[in-house]
Amino acid sequence: IHNTWPRKPDYISDVYRQILDANGIRYIDLDSSSRNFLSDLKQVDCFIYRWAHTDFHHQHAPSIIPVIERFYGKRCFPDWNTCWHYDDKVKQSLMLEAMGFPCCGFKVFWEKEEALEWAESNNDYPVVFKLKAGSGSMNVRLLETRRKTVKYIKKSFNCGFAPDFHGVMNTLKTFNYNFYETGRDIAKAFYLRYLSDRLNPYWVRQRNYFYVQDYYPGNEYDTRVQITGRRAFAFVRYNRPGDFRASGSNRWSLDHDKIDKEFVRIAFEVSKAFGFQSMAYDFIYDRQKQPRIVEMSYCFGDYPEFSTGYWDESMNWHEGRFLPQYFELADLLVRADLILPESVEPSSSYKDVKVNR
Repeated sequence: IHNTWPRKPDYISDVYRQILDANGIRYIDLDSSSRNFLSDLKQVDCFIYRWAHTDFHHQHAPSIIPVIERFYGKRCFPDWNTCWHYDDKVKQSLMLEAMGFPCCGFKVFWEKEEALEWAESNNDYPVVFKLKAGSGSMNVRLLETRRKTVKYIKKSFNCGFAPDFHGVMNTLKTFNYNFYETGRDIAKAFYLRYLSDRLNPYWVRQRNYFYVQDYYPGNEYDTRVQITGRRAFAFVRYNRPGDFRASGSNRWSLDHDKIDKEFVRIAFEVSKAFGFQSMAYDFIYDRQKQPRIVEMSYCFGDYPEFSTGYWDESMNWHEGRFLPQYFELADLLVRADLILPESVEPSSSYKDVKVNR
């Protein structure tokens, strides 16, 4: 197991460790910066590195996971097939469209002049501006007018955007006007960028491309669907008050009877077509009330995912308390007999969120 952050606490990976300990399965902790990393790697059968969405991880994980999987012959979670497009909404839109799956309509421009020409000729505003990277809706904006769109295009092809600075008003709205959370987020970003001698994990400015998705009005929530192996879980995420964004709102319903099963069926099809080990999909409806995939991510929290049960591929519901790490390990190790002790709890702070069940 390789920690998400080397030499720092990694609570979500600790859940893997607890499950392995409970089943008497030996593991070792690996650090790719160690001089013994490659020799230690030869001792293992499987490699787990649940890497995150920072620039540090985007530089690090793609350098080692394909090599470990292909040339050292180790079973990996995530494998390269599952994570090569992680935290890149442009790649995700292109691959979903190429395979004919119902992603949100989108435009991506690599030249400033072409983007400006489109903005001047486009009569269908608003549009949803996104950076390739980011989670929790932090790098998402609604561009209501041509003038605002042109402003964002010019910035995209000039100084670009720092993914860790989101603006005071946007950060306030993202954190549901929680002043404490907003202040903490801004202070942390400022400290890492200007005051700390620690490496800022976000050092790449997002620039020289412009990516927008179609805006579909009337969606008061999105539906998050997780597929891990042949199991599915889904829950509703309501929008923030006065906002069109649901990701990161922490306003949920776990009532699986409220889920549109077509979302689940499509998610199963996508995961099977691409051979994903585990993937979370965000669904909304378009203007014709047809399903659209907004984005996807192999990396998601361990609550509320699978906390009340799961659907199998025949859409039969299996009641119970499970964890994503448990299913990921069961598939990686090919161990249908793996046990999940009641003492193993999710690591996510979301487990304390009050939800409408």
